[in-house]
Amino acid sequence: MEAENMKAIGNVELFFKGDPYNFAIKAFCTRWKPFLIKAIGYDETTRFNRFTKQLPISEKVLTENLRELEADGLITRTVYAEVPPRVEYKLTELGRSVCPILEAIYDWGWNEMKRLGLPIDPLGEMWHGYRERDEKVMESPFKR
Repeated sequence: MEAENMKAIGNVELFFKGDPYNFAIKAFCTRWKPFLIKAIGYDETTRFNRFTKQLPISEKVLTENLRELEADGLITRTVYAEVPPRVEYKLTELGRSVCPILEAIYDWGWNEMKRLGLPIDPLGEMWHGYRERDEKVMESPFKR
C-alpha cells in the first residue's frame, strides 16, 4: 500500500483512497450530510434558512457541509439575483441515488430504537414517512 493512501491513527492505519466504504462515508455519511440530503429530498428544493431552523447546526458547519455535498455532485446550489439574495439547494441524480441507502440505514435504526423503547426524533420520522407531516415541527423542531 502506498504511503499517501494510509493515515495512521494511534497504532491503527486506515486505508482511505481505494476503499469504497470510506469514499461513501466521506460523501454522504458524515455527521450532518444524511440530514441535509433527506431535508433537500423531502422538500425537493430547500433554502439555507430552512436548515438553520430545522437542525441544531451552526451556519459555519452547515456551509461547509453544503459545499462538500455540492463539490461531490450530490446537490446543486442556485443563487438568485434578488434582494435579499435567495439560495436554493436541490438533489442531483447522484444525490437522489443515495436516498435508498440512507432509507435502509434509517429503517434499521428506527426499528432497533423502537425495539429498545428509545425516543425517536419526530422530524426524522416525518422525513422517512413514519409520521404525518406537521408544519410546526418542520419549521423549528429544535427551537423550544
